[in-house]
Amino acid sequence: MDHWLHGMFTALVTPFRVGALDEPSLARLVDWQVQEGADGIVLGSASGEYSTLSGKERIRLVRVARTAAGPGYPILAAAGSYSTTDSIAEVREATAAGASAILLRLPYYSRPTQAGLVRHVLSVAEVTSLPLIIDNDPDRCAIDLAPAALAEMAEHPTIVGILERRGDIARCDRIMRNCSRHFLRLTGASDTIPSYFVAGGCGAITSIGNLAPRLLRRIREACRAGAFEQAQTLQRRLIPLHDLLSREPDPVAVKLALSFQHPGVGSVCRLPLAAAQPSLAEELKYALDDLPRPSNGHAIDHRSAA
Repeated sequence: MDHWLHGMFTALVTPFRVGALDEPSLARLVDWQVQEGADGIVLGSASGEYSTLSGKERIRLVRVARTAAGPGYPILAAAGSYSTTDSIAEVREATAAGASAILLRLPYYSRPTQAGLVRHVLSVAEVTSLPLIIDNDPDRCAIDLAPAALAEMAEHPTIVGILERRGDIARCDRIMRNCSRHFLRLTGASDTIPSYFVAGGCGAITSIGNLAPRLLRRIREACRAGAFEQAQTLQRRLIPLHDLLSREPDPVAVKLALSFQHPGVGSVCRLPLAAAQPSLAEELKYALDDLPRPSNGHAIDHRSAA
């Protein structure tokens, strides 16, 4: 039987309105993810603009999402900073707010040694009984977690897996050799999902899941059935959208596309993230047309966004 953290998880955006959390839109997006078959959601990640959120807002995200999704739906709270003390406090608060698991980002800016990373992660793991997935994001944190350090962390009973943002297939295999075969390996690169499953991965946490949770679920189902050629065919449907989203810092283009899928959900990001280039809007609309029609029934309006 698969672990409940196997599957496709959406790194949910954080909707804002007039400088505050847009809680009705957040609840609406959570409900849509549930209805479209996402295996779970992640709140307060880079896609959720973690660095612009206050501590109270991060906790509020979890509480609003839990109410919208119901008691049993998997909700991962992203937590962690360059301070071990602050990271411990965040994890305690997320645990109390109703998170199902923790996605722990590694310390950024301070660039600790591998020994420092091990001590940091193990210190945080001691304060929660929730499953903890390590978020290895060397592009944002300027440090890459070594397989040997990960193997040491993986001996802790609550540290159950790792999210590899780069989706390195060879690294996925090395992790499998260094850790228990039950240790969860997820990719954060939406263009590597079928290949990651072939290498022993068990799922993904992606920003593109905000827009295509049903298609990602179909990819996951094909991979689990061993139909990797079908999974690759489905994956190719995401390539045009993936290329467009990469033109802007995450989640700028994702939020713009969501505003077309879900009229009334705003596209604004908090500074320093600026609005997307106007030329991107029409291209996103056509790319969205190639995805399965959302269950909410909204067609994409191709009139000018101006």
